Amino acid sequence: MSAMKVIGFNASSRKKGNTVTLVETVLKGAEENDAEVKLVNLRELEMKGCIACEGCKKELGKCVQKDDLSPILEELVTYDAIVLGTPVYWFHVTGQLKMLTDRFYCYFSEEIDPETAEIKFDTVFPGGKKFAVVTSRGDVEPAVLFPELYEHLTEWLKMMTAVMGASSTEFITHYGSLNDKDSAENDAELIAKAKSVGASLV
Repeated sequence: MSAMKVIGFNASSRKKGNTVTLVETVLKGAEENDAEVKLVNLRELEMKGCIACEGCKKELGKCVQKDDLSPILEELVTYDAIVLGTPVYWFHVTGQLKMLTDRFYCYFSEEIDPETAEIKFDTVFPGGKKFAVVTSRGDVEPAVLFPELYEHLTEWLKMMTAVMGASSTEFITHYGSLNDKDSAENDAELIAKAKSVGASLV
């Protein structure tokens, strides 16, 4: 029987910070339970945002853009579990993660039935994958300013993994770092949770 495959995306601009620490810990928890793991640092890729060309609708799952992300999108369907990690900038995910999720559009199509006017959705992305979502922010909890925006962010992330057909989505939320890049690493309880989530992906 082949090993479970787990891929993690780090959408932080930092080489070594709280987000990648937690994503790596999740992957370590999976690897210690015999999973095959891969880490992708989005900051290292030459990648573009979706250009809305609709070229992917000619062959779903294949983005026509020639950059480092296109082959990863084709490979992504082969993984059993996906870890998405992002710092929170301006109450939302980073630009790197948004570019990745915008490019998920290549897996989906929709057509309007001319007779019934109903919208028919189609996808080539296999449902049933497990997701883990890591977020890291400087603000404390409960947030002093605009707490409703953090709630909206969580709901947006839940929606996104649901659209991707997730069988489950686990959240690891790190807050109160106050821009200390070692904050997560020094939180033994949070590290233990991240490793446990990684094990649960297998």
